[in-house]
Amino acid sequence: MNFLTSEKAALIFTALYTTVFSAYFIVNLNIEFLGYIGVIVLVFALLYGTLYETRIPASVLWGISVCGLLHMLGGSVPVDGDILYTWRMVPLFDGGGEFYIFKYDQFVHVYLYAVVALLFLHLLRNYLGQKQPPLLIGFIALMAAQGVGAVNEMIEFIVVLLVPDNGVGGYYNTLLDIVFNFIGATLAITGFYLFHVNAEK
Repeated sequence: MNFLTSEKAALIFTALYTTVFSAYFIVNLNIEFLGYIGVIVLVFALLYGTLYETRIPASVLWGISVCGLLHMLGGSVPVDGDILYTWRMVPLFDGGGEFYIFKYDQFVHVYLYAVVALLFLHLLRNYLGQKQPPLLIGFIALMAAQGVGAVNEMIEFIVVLLVPDNGVGGYYNTLLDIVFNFIGATLAITGFYLFHVNAEK
C-alpha cells in the first residue's frame, strides 16, 4: 500500500524512537518496557495494516505515536531519583502515597485516551455514517476507549505478576489511571463535537 507522506513520517518517527528505546531498555535489562515496545509495534502493525480500509487521519496516527514516545520517556528519564512517570507536575491533591494528583503518569493517561477516543469516533463515523446521533456515537466511543484502558490495566497486572521490580503501582494508581482515561476521552469527544463537527456544517 502507498502511504501518504504524513503517514510515512509518523511510521518512520515511531520506528526510530522504538529502536532507540529498545537498545536503551536492553542495555538496562528493563523487561517491563521492552514488553511495552512490543505492544507499540503490534498496535502500529494493526493500524497500518488496515489503513486502506480504516482511513485513520494522519493527525490521529501522529497522536498515537506521540503517546508511545511519552510512555517511553516516562519509563526512562530520571527525575528526582526516580523515573519521569512519578513526577508530581501540579500539587492539586495529596492523599498520601500514590493518591496524588496531578502526576506525569496521569497527564499521559489523559492525552492517550483522548487520542484513543478520537480514533474510535473516526471509525464509528466512518462505518456507521456521520448522520448518527452524536450522543450515541460519543457514548460508544467513550466506552470503547474505557475498554482499551481496561485491557491496558490487565497488561499491567500481568507485568506485576511476571516482573518483580516493576513500576506499575498499586490500587490507587490503577483506579486513578481509569479516572484519567475517562477524563481524557470525555474531553476529546466533547471537544470534537463542539468544534470539529460544528466547523463541518
